[in-house]
Amino acid sequence: MVVGIEITVIAVVYVLFSVFTQRKLIDMKRMQEVQEVIKAKSKELNDMAKQRVSQEVLMAKQKEITTLLGQSMKSQLKPMFVVLPIFFVMYYLVFPAVFVTNPNVTVPIISMTMNYKSYFILVAFVLGLLLTGVLMLRDRMRLAKEKKQAESAEQ
Repeated sequence: MVVGIEITVIAVVYVLFSVFTQRKLIDMKRMQEVQEVIKAKSKELNDMAKQRVSQEVLMAKQKEITTLLGQSMKSQLKPMFVVLPIFFVMYYLVFPAVFVTNPNVTVPIISMTMNYKSYFILVAFVLGLLLTGVLMLRDRMRLAKEKKQAESAEQ
């Protein structure tokens, strides 16, 4: 049972570090603005396609969207260059060194038994998903509030 607590603490620290790194390396406000522009341009492209606009114009609009998507993806990948190597070091070097006496340590979960690496991945994945979802909702609500305030200030 102690092993489960240790691995849970390591997974929580890893997820917090990952999310912190992501938030520092990505300008979330800029990212949301780019996503809104992509949405608007995609809608515009669909409308143009329905109106049977020439292929050249459609291709030009598609190229704009593709460029924005590339910038967005590049921005989202930056944290992975920090987080992923740390994950591999922990997974392949730290865990085997810590659990050298018994590499088959198991952690009981409900009615399942997992080895320590699988348990770490499960905890990190679930916690990371939840934390990222909560932060994404918070960011969207904050952006909507800022937009509403900007619109009311203009009037």
